[in-house]
Amino acid sequence: MKLTSSPIPALFAFLKILFHVLTIATFGFHRDELLYLSLGRHLDWGYWSNPPFIGAVTWLSQNILGDSVWATRLPSVLCGGLLVWLVVRMARELGGGVWAQVLCGAAMLLSPAWLRMNSMLQPVPFDVLFWALSSFCVVRWLNTRDPRWWLWLGVAVGIGFLNKYTLAFWVIGLLIALLLTPERRSLVTRQPWQAAGIALLILLPNLIWQCTYHFPVLHHMQELSRNQLANVQPFNFLLDQVFLHGTGVLLWMAGLLFLLFAKAMQPYRMLGWFYIAVVLVLLFLGGKSYYTAGAYPVLFAAGGVFWGKILQRNWQRLLLIGVMVGCAWPLVPAGIPLYSGEKAVAYFRWLSQDLGLDGVTRWEDGKPHPLPQDFADMLGWPELADLTDRAVAQAGGNSNCVVYGENYGQAGAAAHLSHSGQTGALVLSFSDAWRLWLPDTLPAQNLVYINDEMGEDVQRLFGNIQLIGKIENPLAREYGTGVWLCREPRSSLQEFWGERVREVRAVFMR
Repeated sequence: MKLTSSPIPALFAFLKILFHVLTIATFGFHRDELLYLSLGRHLDWGYWSNPPFIGAVTWLSQNILGDSVWATRLPSVLCGGLLVWLVVRMARELGGGVWAQVLCGAAMLLSPAWLRMNSMLQPVPFDVLFWALSSFCVVRWLNTRDPRWWLWLGVAVGIGFLNKYTLAFWVIGLLIALLLTPERRSLVTRQPWQAAGIALLILLPNLIWQCTYHFPVLHHMQELSRNQLANVQPFNFLLDQVFLHGTGVLLWMAGLLFLLFAKAMQPYRMLGWFYIAVVLVLLFLGGKSYYTAGAYPVLFAAGGVFWGKILQRNWQRLLLIGVMVGCAWPLVPAGIPLYSGEKAVAYFRWLSQDLGLDGVTRWEDGKPHPLPQDFADMLGWPELADLTDRAVAQAGGNSNCVVYGENYGQAGAAAHLSHSGQTGALVLSFSDAWRLWLPDTLPAQNLVYINDEMGEDVQRLFGNIQLIGKIENPLAREYGTGVWLCREPRSSLQEFWGERVREVRAVFMR
């Protein structure tokens, strides 16, 4: 089957990009985006919780477009357009005609999951894209039996690992699917192992970096398991799969059943088993609900093919599109932050109480809140930056103080949003990748301290501590976070700092 040109994939990709561009800067920076801005200024082959890809993307956007909210989020928006284009092309590869592609594209446009992922800069949209690209290579191999598609698969998987290690679940799912189907015969040929070699070669610089720093990814996974994954409940995990894509469930569920049971889909049966394997593995390991997102593109493509074949009349197809769009439209603000303040609170109260979709506002602590965690993570940062500037000014300027943020969002806001950070104030943190950039000594005796509470060790160290202010937005996840100006150290600040740095660096040596 040849790849012939068609305007439909490009049309839906354009619509996807246009929709996001119009809403790209509705809310401010997300806490994770503040971290990625920092990664872009410290290019390396790895970071504490991320492989190097997201840092390279941020470096490119900063150097080409700047570091505004719009410029920072544009790569994710373009990534979303590529995903839609690829999935619609995959529908054609699975035997879908014009209507199959249109149905698939329409469902992709309004999925709350895709809307949320592509509305801000993060590794997740690129992860989903690499999962989809890898699945596309498998579909092309199934159609053509051209062994070169295994080599392209190795390239896609290798680069995908440089973006997010969760691509390992795609690989595990593929291996299980191969073993459960007659395609397991391919494992005795050399091409899959050549693909594995290519992927490993691409990943090698990051593996060397991990080895040099004593595999910080393992420490990050331990922190993640302790603080976040412990709150994942199997029932909620499975329930989230149903609601993850809103009305897109009409497509992907049909696509899954079509792949597993339809005679026409016998050549692609392994793609259905692939999805089941991914879900079961993540369920067993206690993964987050959205970790499965990359397994859905191929199901959307198969679902488009199913409905394109089942619905014989155009009015039936248009009716299905109308139902999907009509029912999905009220859920759009759950994917993109279109509302703010009390209007947003009222919307999500309606979503959770009237529609029973309380999973939308359930945070990593396992509890429901007025806003989704991602939206709450976009609030309060400019306020924190202003408080930081006030503290630095009272200290006498950048050269007379050091700024410390307890978490990477606080440090990122001080470094990238405050005037002080933009003009050279030294911003430090022991959180995430910031711990990789710690200096051995401090150039000043005054400390601007940012945390949700005053640390006991800091309180003992300084004789003059002044609260500059706290974040007062109750909807912000950082609500109550304070900024203190700490002066007149009672003992050596350098010794205090050196001891803390040694404690943090000791983690790398375990």
